[in-house]
Amino acid sequence: MIQLLHTPEGVRDYYNQECARKQAICDRVRSLFTLYGYQEIQTPVFEYFDIFNAERGSVASRDMYKLFDRDGETLVLRPDFTPAIARCAAKYFPEETLPVRLSYLGNTYVNNRSLRGQLKESTQAGVELVGESSVEANAEVLALVIDVLRQLGLTRFQIEVGDVRYFDGILRGSNISDEVRKELRDCIENKNRFGLEELLEKHRISGEVAEVLTQLPQMFGDPEETLQQARRLAGENERSLRAVDRLEALYHCMDVWGMSSYITFDLGMLGNHNYYTGIIFKGYTYGTGDCIVVGGRYDNLMGQFGKDAPSVGFGINIDTLMQAMTRQKIDLPGRPASILLLYADSRYQEAVMAAAGYRAQSIPVHMVKNEGQDEAHLLDYARENQITRILYFGEDGSREEKAVPGQNDTAARRQRAMGGEQ
Repeated sequence: MIQLLHTPEGVRDYYNQECARKQAICDRVRSLFTLYGYQEIQTPVFEYFDIFNAERGSVASRDMYKLFDRDGETLVLRPDFTPAIARCAAKYFPEETLPVRLSYLGNTYVNNRSLRGQLKESTQAGVELVGESSVEANAEVLALVIDVLRQLGLTRFQIEVGDVRYFDGILRGSNISDEVRKELRDCIENKNRFGLEELLEKHRISGEVAEVLTQLPQMFGDPEETLQQARRLAGENERSLRAVDRLEALYHCMDVWGMSSYITFDLGMLGNHNYYTGIIFKGYTYGTGDCIVVGGRYDNLMGQFGKDAPSVGFGINIDTLMQAMTRQKIDLPGRPASILLLYADSRYQEAVMAAAGYRAQSIPVHMVKNEGQDEAHLLDYARENQITRILYFGEDGSREEKAVPGQNDTAARRQRAMGGEQ
């Protein structure tokens, strides 16, 4: 029998201060997107399956939540924002030749395996810079990621950057099938060197190609050393060498932004989405086992919707970010401190007028009729709702004010009970 008070696997509730904190983070992120010139756009929670099909290179079909409309069309809950934003940009900006900057905030739904406690419904905030192919555009989105994380109080984080064209260049001209290429990508992306060596032997891939592929899982770390190694192993492979050149140029741009210290390179980063065509990056910090941001360049995706336009963007996983901030003890203001106005029945009109005065000053007020509630219960209620003061409007005409001691203790216990530090 289903326990109706519980949520299904992979989703969760956000309540009270944790919910307010999440909203405060989202508001801060959105304001920074606006400062960089990005305009908000909202896409539907469900769309046609073909928007996210294998041709687009999005989430695997088996990981999507599918449903059918009355006409028998297959729909999916949005698993990924990028194809949806690409559809919108092609629809609403078909003739625009200048860059289009779009930002979003919403939930995605991926029916992944919950072996690592990953949520199946997660909140994402991100941007897409459409119609700009330059290294400077890549630098802008990376700078925005770094700026957002710093503004939220993170100091210890790293952005790992790769370029899928390096891998593509190594395999160009070979007769390796698409299926084997995918297997190679998975092994390299997961740093599975033993699996990679077994795969190379199985499919009789040898020579320079095998040598470079074997080194890819370990080709990460210090920018200068990593790019030197990548250039040496690329030999005379022009496509791979151009990828290294672009990464060097990107690093120079990040130096101009004063943010190069946050950048490392990983040539073995290939991503889970096949629509990436150039740089790809992930952001990591301590306090969580997953990356908090994923992004990259996808120059061919827009053309599938009728508008050829190079594009680059990223998405921040707000839920994972919150987990990291909690474990790093980074505090971000939630809703403002409130007042509990406890009134006798005969003082109702006076209480309403007093509450209106406080609300005019942007101070939240909780009005509760005084019906002999237990003092300890009132204090617990106040702590849970970040109430700092209790005003008593007594039956005898008195007005008394008391401070609420330790108002955060109970809220913290409630957050832990609800899985706020999962």
